[in-house]
Amino acid sequence: MNKFIGIGVVAMMLSSGVQASNLDGKWILQDADNTQTKLDEAVENVAQEMNFFIRALARPVLKKQTQVCQQWLLSQTENQFQWQCDSEETDTIPLSANGQVIKKDEEGVEISGTYQETENSVVVVLESERGTRTNTWQSVRENELIYIVKLESEKLPTPLTWSLTYKK
Repeated sequence: MNKFIGIGVVAMMLSSGVQASNLDGKWILQDADNTQTKLDEAVENVAQEMNFFIRALARPVLKKQTQVCQQWLLSQTENQFQWQCDSEETDTIPLSANGQVIKKDEEGVEISGTYQETENSVVVVLESERGTRTNTWQSVRENELIYIVKLESEKLPTPLTWSLTYKK
């Protein structure tokens, strides 16, 4: 996976002039045939930097974190941002969230969140004792967005990152 993808995304973001508020709506995955390959490469890039004996155990755990959403439903009100992957439960974060606990996972682990909005993106950072997940929905041009994920943990030798493209 290209470690410099963020630079290109930032350049497109700065030149597009699209507002983050245009992220509301239903977004459909593009280039779905290539998606699993992209995610497998991202997992393998991280796994290759791990101890040989840990790789076999780490790969399935990392793959579980690289969920592909065929569609995103995004919505922002004056108080909160909501995101929904396919038919899963809708996640919500207050716009004022700045590190407070927003939910617990299926195992009861507390997850705190931070919401950030730029001119043409929404960034939701979720943190727990297991690590940090940064979700970025970034408008790159009208009716097109890039979803960028960065997973960081003290157990990973390098962050696990990937991006997917969606259209309205």
